Amino acid sequence: MTGEREIEAVEQWFRRRGLPAVVRGRPTRLLVRTAPAVVFIAVWEVMTALLNVVDGETDADFDRLIENDLFSLGYSGLVLGLVGFPVLGSWLTARWVRRKLVDRGGTVPAAVLAAVFVLGVPALDRAVAGGSVPLGVVTHLAILAGLFAAAFAGAGSIVGWALRAAFRQTRMLGELTSRALPLLLLFTVFGFFTTEIWQVGASLPRPRLWLVVGLFAAVGVVFLLAMFKDEVTTLTQSRTAPVGLDKLRETPLASYLDDVRAERVPLKKLERANMILVLVLTQVLQTLVLATLVFVFFVIFGIIAVQHSVIKAWISRDPTNGTLFGIQLAVPQELLHVSLFIAAFSGLYFAASTVTDAKYRSAFFDPLADHLAVSLVARDLYLGRLLGAPRQAGPAAEH
Repeated sequence: MTGEREIEAVEQWFRRRGLPAVVRGRPTRLLVRTAPAVVFIAVWEVMTALLNVVDGETDADFDRLIENDLFSLGYSGLVLGLVGFPVLGSWLTARWVRRKLVDRGGTVPAAVLAAVFVLGVPALDRAVAGGSVPLGVVTHLAILAGLFAAAFAGAGSIVGWALRAAFRQTRMLGELTSRALPLLLLFTVFGFFTTEIWQVGASLPRPRLWLVVGLFAAVGVVFLLAMFKDEVTTLTQSRTAPVGLDKLRETPLASYLDDVRAERVPLKKLERANMILVLVLTQVLQTLVLATLVFVFFVIFGIIAVQHSVIKAWISRDPTNGTLFGIQLAVPQELLHVSLFIAAFSGLYFAASTVTDAKYRSAFFDPLADHLAVSLVARDLYLGRLLGAPRQAGPAAEH
C-alpha cells in the first residue's frame, strides 16, 4: 500500500514539472506556496519607491543630478537592482519553500512574510512617498487573495517550471543571435538608422506603443497555441511504448518502473490544456528573454552611436527624457520607443521560428517535447499504479 508521504512526493514532483493538472490531490499550505511571489512583489515595490525618491521631484532635478558621475553610477546600480533583487529574492524563497513543503513546515514564517507584505509595505510607501496606508492595505490584501487563487489553481507550478526552463536555455540565445539570426540583426540594425522609424517612435505616446507591442505578442501567442495544440496531439498519440524511463530512475517513481506497460491512462482535457500551456508559456518567456536582450542591445547601441543632435534632425525637435515603468532613465524617450518596437518585432520572429525552423526547433522545442514525453510515462505510473486508475490502451482513450 502506497504511503501518503510517497504519493505527496510524487505529486510535488509533478507540480515542479509544471503539470498540476495531473495531480489528483488538492494543493495544501497555500500560504507557503505564495511566498516567492509575495517576496518578488514586495521587493519590486520597495525598490520602485526608493528610485522615485532618489530621482528628484521634476525632470529638471533629475537632469541636474544625473550629471554627477557618482549619482549616475549609484542610480544605475539601483535600476539594475530593480531587475535583479526581486528575482534573486524570489528564487531564494522558492528554494526555501521546496524544503518546507517536504518537511510540512514554514507556515509561521510565511504568515509573518504575508503580514509584512500587507501592512509593512504600505507603511513604507506612506513614509517614503506619502501614499495612503488604508488603500495600500486593501490593495495588498487583494493581491494576496489573487496569489492564493493562483496557487490553488496550480498557476505557480506552471510559471515556476516555465521560468526555470526558459532561463536554462538562455545560454543558447547568444549563439542563436550570432549565428541563426544574422539576417534579422542585419535588417534591424539598418532599420534602426531610418528616419521613418524614429519619427514613428517619437510620435507614438507610450500607451499606444504598448498596444503595438501587445499586438505583436498576441499574434505570437495565437500562433504558438495553434502549433503546440497539434504538437501535443501528435506526441500523445504517437507514443506506442514507454520512453525516458532512465530519467525516472532518481525520482519518487523509481521503485515502480518495473511495472511499466505500453498502455496509457486516458488524458483529460484539463491535462492536455496544462501541457499546451506549459509549452506556450515556456516559449513566451524564452521569447521575452530574447526581446529583452535585443532591447538592451539597441539602447546601448543607440547611446553609443546616435547623438542627440542626430535624433533632433530626425524628429525635428529636441529628444525628451526617457522613462520606463515610471522610472526615469538617462536615455532619450525616442530611443526607448524605437528599441521597444524593434525588440517586439524580433520577439515575434523568434517565436515563429522556434517551431518552424529546424535549427530553432532542435534547440528550443525538442527539449520541451522530451520533457512532456517523460511526464506522460510518469503520469501513467502515478495514476495506474499509485492511485489504481483503470488503464485503457491506444489513442482512442484520450479525449
